[in-house]
Amino acid sequence: MTTALRKLAGATFAALMISGGAAAADPVNIRIGWSTMPGHMIPVLYSKPEILKHYGKSYTVEPILFRGSSPQITAMAAGEIDMAAFSALALTLAVTNARQDVKVVADIIQDGVDDYHSETFLVRKDSGIKTVTDMKGKRVGSNAIGSASDTAIRAMFRSKGMVDKRDYTVVEVAFPNIPSMLDEGKIDMGTVLQPNSGQLLQSGNYQVLFRSKDAIGPSQLVFLAARADFLEKNRQALQDFFEDHVRAMRWFRDPANRTEAIKIIADFMKQSPDKLSYMFTKNDYYRDPFLFPNVKTLQDSINIAKDLGLAPTAIEVAPKYVDLSFVEEAKRRIEADQ
Repeated sequence: MTTALRKLAGATFAALMISGGAAAADPVNIRIGWSTMPGHMIPVLYSKPEILKHYGKSYTVEPILFRGSSPQITAMAAGEIDMAAFSALALTLAVTNARQDVKVVADIIQDGVDDYHSETFLVRKDSGIKTVTDMKGKRVGSNAIGSASDTAIRAMFRSKGMVDKRDYTVVEVAFPNIPSMLDEGKIDMGTVLQPNSGQLLQSGNYQVLFRSKDAIGPSQLVFLAARADFLEKNRQALQDFFEDHVRAMRWFRDPANRTEAIKIIADFMKQSPDKLSYMFTKNDYYRDPFLFPNVKTLQDSINIAKDLGLAPTAIEVAPKYVDLSFVEEAKRRIEADQ
């Protein structure tokens, strides 16, 4: 090799090393599915850069909106998202039907814990519907077949001897459209989330037919699940992500930050902050202080889904489909800083 060729080869190698080093340093982009605000909180958790130690350095986040938990199964199987806001049934179907290796990694919201909020299923007061059995022959608004809300509906109706298609009709309706569908008489009962639930009840025109906890007890309503291969490939960056993720959720829940936190959420939702006054109170869902999911109530919900015939089989969540190491490390880092 001539001197000129040696110099050219050396320069090329150096350039490759530099470009390779830059690529290795690129932040990991984390695509996260979500379906409801303000419950899931995912779209706003990264809006305060000053409380995020690692955002833009080791990771970035791309929130992706879905109608419910179930559509995220397909998206995860297709490699379109890395993490999902799953229900118990969605996890079961992801494992048994889609044959995915996924892990439960963090809490999002828990329903009916102690005296915290439980999801409400409303009817119009003038509908004549007073009990669940009055829903025979009626139309039920559900955000997505197999979602956490949908499972609670089916569990309650089955407890009264009622089954889908024979005794009632399920109409899939996106959460934001359920109140108007009730008003227009297109459905007779629907899952109404906060803040709409509180607003409709205050109007005096609606009443609660039942709550989720009446049907299935306290539950790990929605949780963050991730592809196992993505977790292993990006473990260091994801430890940084979860530290920031937990830290941000704790910032939003801190009473000292309440006014600013609610304004951020209200701005995102294009609502007045006064409509979100229930947030981070007992009228809101329960969230674990360090976002540890409740594996026991999650398992209970999976067993219920199997009993309802929504899932072909039940899975044992722990230990195969749980990885708490990320929230454990987040807790360790946060407490070390205090």
